[in-house]
Amino acid sequence: MLSDSAGGRFTSLSGRERTSMAAAVALVVGLALGGGGWLVYRNHTACQDRTLTVTADPAIAAAVTEVATHYNASKCADVNVVTGDSAQTARGLADGDTTADARPDVWIADSSLWFDGVKDPGVRSATSVASSPVVFAMTPTGAEHYGSALAKQGWGGFRDDTYRLRLLDPGPSATGMASLLALSSAAGSGTAGLQAFSRMLEDVKPSSDATEAVNALGDQGEPPVLPLSEQAIWRQRQQGRQVAAVYPQAAPVLDFPYVALTTDRQRRRIAAGLLTALRSPDGAARLHDAWLRTPDGAAGRLVSAGLPAAAPRVLPVTSPGAARAMRDTWRKMRTSLRALALVDVSDATLARMGSGTRTQMMAASLNNGFSLLDDDTEFGLWSFPGARSRPYRRLVEVGRLQEIGTGGTRRARLQKQISGLRPQKGRDGGLYDAILDAYRELSRDYRPGMLNEVLVLTGGATGEHDKISLDRLVAELKKDFDPEQQVNITFLAFGNGIKMAPLKKIAEATQGAAYNIQNDRQIMTLFRCAIPLRVKDDLRCSQ
Repeated sequence: MLSDSAGGRFTSLSGRERTSMAAAVALVVGLALGGGGWLVYRNHTACQDRTLTVTADPAIAAAVTEVATHYNASKCADVNVVTGDSAQTARGLADGDTTADARPDVWIADSSLWFDGVKDPGVRSATSVASSPVVFAMTPTGAEHYGSALAKQGWGGFRDDTYRLRLLDPGPSATGMASLLALSSAAGSGTAGLQAFSRMLEDVKPSSDATEAVNALGDQGEPPVLPLSEQAIWRQRQQGRQVAAVYPQAAPVLDFPYVALTTDRQRRRIAAGLLTALRSPDGAARLHDAWLRTPDGAAGRLVSAGLPAAAPRVLPVTSPGAARAMRDTWRKMRTSLRALALVDVSDATLARMGSGTRTQMMAASLNNGFSLLDDDTEFGLWSFPGARSRPYRRLVEVGRLQEIGTGGTRRARLQKQISGLRPQKGRDGGLYDAILDAYRELSRDYRPGMLNEVLVLTGGATGEHDKISLDRLVAELKKDFDPEQQVNITFLAFGNGIKMAPLKKIAEATQGAAYNIQNDRQIMTLFRCAIPLRVKDDLRCSQ
């Protein structure tokens, strides 16, 4: 027990309690001094010539500090533990930053997923010192009604709309990245797998804060599910939040790899000693204090607190290059669209298609497409040919769909203009002139970080009477095309008998594509494939 006698003497503390007390004081002092969330413990002793700097992820830093405190006292070492965000540390190492803060002697991240891009040879011999499976967080009510089914379905349970998937942002969060890799594995490989993976992520808005994401689980609607580390869920419960853990049969694991980055022989010996201490029974006890399992998944005395004795089977998603490839896929899927649509209203669009005209089919397709676009999408609309001798008509300028102007939001104005599109009997042309002007306008106002695209919906218009020829148009587009700031042209040609060769030639000049649409089922397939096509542009979409 702790004594509160005069003079503040704590003579009744055991050796372990004194060690824990020293770590707790270091924690409090580190937090009180600020420093942007950095937590520091340092042993100011005569052993400072036996130093070792350790950067540990916040999820394990407190446990490492306790073990280091005892190790310093017993081995006459000066192990200095600093909490450092794993994403930031990984960036520093990948960038070759050699400062002491960026390159510690030992790095303990929360996951080996951060090793992609880090060229230091030390990562190849990393050893796990703890583990925490990524499982499903739900409200207690949601877990009661749906937990059993979700546990059996596992990550494949998100292939339909039974649950509302939430995610932590995979950029700064290893949990978020591991969740994406598990979902992708469940979706399967090839074209069908990519399409299924894309559908799983529809309407998912990632959160950068685990506590906010847990609080949002109480929203109404389909039962929300948030993949979260077991440790994070139990810490949230400890803080009084109403959250339950649902355990799938297989789950990715945060493996807390211990990486010795130093090449100094003495420091490597100290690092090896600290590693042994972390993997000892006393080290395991400190890990359990932090709601972490041992590397082999043992929960130890945490079982008495409610954790399952056995962890889920490990889902092997951590492989070299996996996180880097998924980051690229995620970036492409999340990229917003900036598009200028050119809609054909020539005489050719009077032709019948299905139960209406080609014009009506194109208008319906655009309206259906709008329902899938986020408010931060930028969109504009022209029609061709224009009135009298003009090649095209500007209907709505490019801008954010949610932007409010005269006549309401841009989305509302676009839908109104689309509904008012009428074929111009006896008129043709404008196709090539409209494409070149639209392409140059979108290129001039190029938006980095967005998909910049000219979308051409045609029912058979030609450019035979335009000021510019097909060959001249293709030559101008090739000259204007910038691979580093790509503006692509995509054609949707509605109906039979349309000459696709000229359209494909134009599209290929900008690394775009041309599709011939024969029915509404094809257009809906393209809409469903819109996001997968961002990832794999030669994807063959299933019907």
